[in-house]
Amino acid sequence: MNLERIKKKLFNGFKLSGFNIRKEFCELIIEKCIEEHIDLTDTEIFDGCIKDICQSLERQNIHDRSIELEHIKQAIEVCLHSGHDKHETVFKVIGAFEFPRLRYDPERKRYMVSSKKSTFLSDANSKAQLFLERYESILQRTRRNFKNKLTTEANRIQLQTVDYLLTLSEHTLDKTVILGSLLQVSEGKYYLEDPTGIVHLDLTHAKFHGGLFVENCFVLVNGYYEDKKLMVSTIILPPGEEYNDSKLSFSNINYFGGDSSTPLRQSQALKDYLNRNPMNMLLLFSDVWLDHPNVFEKLEMLFNGMEANPPSAFIFMGNFMSESHGSEYIEVLSKLFKQFASLVNQFPNILNNSKFVFVPGMMDPCTPHIVPRISLPSIISSQFTKVVPNAIFTTNPCRIQYCTREIVLFRADVLAKLMQATIHKPQKDELSDCVTRTVISQGHLSPMSLNALTVHWDFDYTLNLYPLPNLIVIGDKSESYQGEYKGCKVVNPGSFCEGGFQFKCYTPYTEQLDDCVL
Repeated sequence: MNLERIKKKLFNGFKLSGFNIRKEFCELIIEKCIEEHIDLTDTEIFDGCIKDICQSLERQNIHDRSIELEHIKQAIEVCLHSGHDKHETVFKVIGAFEFPRLRYDPERKRYMVSSKKSTFLSDANSKAQLFLERYESILQRTRRNFKNKLTTEANRIQLQTVDYLLTLSEHTLDKTVILGSLLQVSEGKYYLEDPTGIVHLDLTHAKFHGGLFVENCFVLVNGYYEDKKLMVSTIILPPGEEYNDSKLSFSNINYFGGDSSTPLRQSQALKDYLNRNPMNMLLLFSDVWLDHPNVFEKLEMLFNGMEANPPSAFIFMGNFMSESHGSEYIEVLSKLFKQFASLVNQFPNILNNSKFVFVPGMMDPCTPHIVPRISLPSIISSQFTKVVPNAIFTTNPCRIQYCTREIVLFRADVLAKLMQATIHKPQKDELSDCVTRTVISQGHLSPMSLNALTVHWDFDYTLNLYPLPNLIVIGDKSESYQGEYKGCKVVNPGSFCEGGFQFKCYTPYTEQLDDCVL
């Protein structure tokens, strides 16, 4: 094998494909191919190798064509293992501060990993930027939805910006809608805002369709514009988008988080594992008050019933106490978790085979009432993990990757806050459908004013729901609810202690959710 000739051939091959690659990297490729007994003197094998590596480099969304060592190593790994990722995990909990931060590139029309580092002490521009990023995300998928659904010019709906109206004296929005954020300037006076301007809305005769409409959520409006005021006839939420339509905008980057360089939702190895284990379950709990007089009795009853066939994970969301105990709060909670660990220790099959995931509530001892929230302090978690090694204390929100299923967990009173602020209140039997459609259409766990639920400006991306996961679990103090929209399920398990010890059982293989009660 003439190594110099092959090295030169590799260098020229990459150059023809538009990549500038250093010659020492060509040597590395040759070395790895020799280790794997790949014959690069064979023209067909050589061409296939070049093609696979170039495709892998393209998927990495490199800002320029200058390739660094980490890029080429990842490309070689994917090429030599036929797309197999050594970081494939069956069960992975991903904390909020481990989520990848992405940005949308309008020229390439796809998302890329952002190089910006988030900080808790962000400047004032970050507040405006978070709404701009929400707007751009909804705008690009709304445009794509309109283009895909309405193919003929006669039926096509025109999507316009606010400045389109400001140039007119009066105009009927015939087959035209404006996308913008609802803004309440003063009590009862609503405006529509987008990056191009702001317009006063008259909602007197507006018809609301399919959702909860609160300040700072994005809407599509239609009506008649006159005297610098938009007389709204129809107001709807932006269309949601199914995962298969969204994934094209993300190429092959890992948008969900975790150790893998690529998303695991399409992993064949994990699909096979899921098919071999169709009975595996995840149990979902919210408001597990460890100071409730009957909680340990009920948990013991649950563990007794599950010992013979333990679930893959018990997922407990706070708050973990019914009320604050002042300066002794952490001390009391620490003792309760120690008692909880002792209870789990009595069931060796569960102890060894089930994961225990703990997501803090808004009243638990973490940071102030602001999201994302850090995990419970180590003075509580360390004592528990000594007894229960499979325990994971994570952030709020967090994500769970189970085989090819993507699950988002968020403990916040979302429905109550939406209902308190909505302009139009739906019927009670419509609530589950409305909250599902609102969260999914906004692509965000907290589609409301920052006054209603405070968010770290620079970490707003941790609440994004785009592309849609398989399951969104919202630990809400309201009654249990469940809905589905655009192929994504939204569920609230309900309060465990206040709701008669109810919880949900999720079967990843069938994606079925079952009501359970002790």
